[in-house]
Amino acid sequence: MKTLAAAALAAVTLATASQAGPSVTIYTRDLGFVRESRMLDVRSARDTVRLEDVSTGLDFSSVRLAPATGRVARLAWRWDVASGDALIERAVGQRVRVLSRGDRVAEGMLVAADGAWLVLRGDDGSIRSQARGTVEEVSLANPGRTLSLKPAIEAVLEGAKGATRADLSYLTSGLSWSAEHTLVRTGENTATWGTIVQVVNSTGRGYTDARLQLVAGEPSRTTPPAPKMEYAMMTRVSADAAGGAPGEMTEQAFADYHLYTLAGEVTLRDRETQSLTMYDPRPVTVKPRYLYRGGDARGVQSQLIVVNSAKEGAGAPLPAGRVRFFEPDASKQLQFTGETNIGHTAVDEKLTLEVGTAFDLAAERAIKSDKRISDREREYTTEIKLRNRKTTAVTIVVEEPLGGDITVTAQSHPSLRKDANTLQWSIDVPAGKEVVLTYTARQRW
Repeated sequence: MKTLAAAALAAVTLATASQAGPSVTIYTRDLGFVRESRMLDVRSARDTVRLEDVSTGLDFSSVRLAPATGRVARLAWRWDVASGDALIERAVGQRVRVLSRGDRVAEGMLVAADGAWLVLRGDDGSIRSQARGTVEEVSLANPGRTLSLKPAIEAVLEGAKGATRADLSYLTSGLSWSAEHTLVRTGENTATWGTIVQVVNSTGRGYTDARLQLVAGEPSRTTPPAPKMEYAMMTRVSADAAGGAPGEMTEQAFADYHLYTLAGEVTLRDRETQSLTMYDPRPVTVKPRYLYRGGDARGVQSQLIVVNSAKEGAGAPLPAGRVRFFEPDASKQLQFTGETNIGHTAVDEKLTLEVGTAFDLAAERAIKSDKRISDREREYTTEIKLRNRKTTAVTIVVEEPLGGDITVTAQSHPSLRKDANTLQWSIDVPAGKEVVLTYTARQRW
């Protein structure tokens, strides 16, 4: 196989291209948009140039190449060794040498190949089949002068000659980003909020000194046509914990999405995950809240309410992602207290953040009576016991799901309709005490 690689590399005589610093826009779901400038060495009025150093996940249908002079007469996607199967498929009709278990060697022209068998025609005209499972090595005696060992775009240019600059753009898989938010409690109603982004590059190439932009939103896409040869790559991901950005990202509304632009330039190495700063920690106001959803086996949930305003919150559009919570213990050491996910959150929107299950608060729910009034009506009574083992009083919000046409006929505490399917109570529970909520309702269907 070394002979094959050496021969193929020596045979490549097409003009090559050099690359300038690219612009890379990354979307949240395995999609990137790459724009870069290439210098093309065109040697005749009609010449073929090869643009290597492109993504392995390139969507060829999206490729656009615009030379400063001349015109593009033809574009092609080449990657003859995208996989071992692709290489063997390319070798059909060529002379090969097959090494099998037990050091058995067969030579001849490869007539056919599939997932189970190789079919060879010997020099004497005989035909023999070889089980793929027994094959250890396939060598091409004469691999061909234009075998493409790297993913490449081939362009036929007309009317250009000499050094010509061209703008190249394409969509690609293998690029994605996600937001990681951190909320650190600094008091009962105060905290700091910071955001980093994790950028993943598994495109098979690096992007040096790139201008990086991130889009928060979900652009609609049809299924793109895949290149003829697919490439499966095991990526070894390494994490770069230090933010590579010289400053915070700037944000702007873009179409129906939000666009974040990194200050300065960044290098996105292949098969790497790295963290970049979006927002440095900034003070926010939090409102603790306790919630018991009727029938929730976890018990009473601890929540934090944050209004994403300029006065009380981050004051900037927050991309969807994970929020991790930290709080100092008695020795002022930060401890992890929970995590949740948020969706894309605009300025002035309210966030209700699930932190975890409250240890010192308990809830018990029971149906005390349930009787049928008629074929289409029933009456039932629910009892919910709320206990507070904290040293301070708390307010627990209780939410009960409703099904069908519900009328509350009696209740121990006043309620409100959160929505058409939910009743809600706010119950004050003193320290060390138990409060019992009961209500009776009629259900019609």
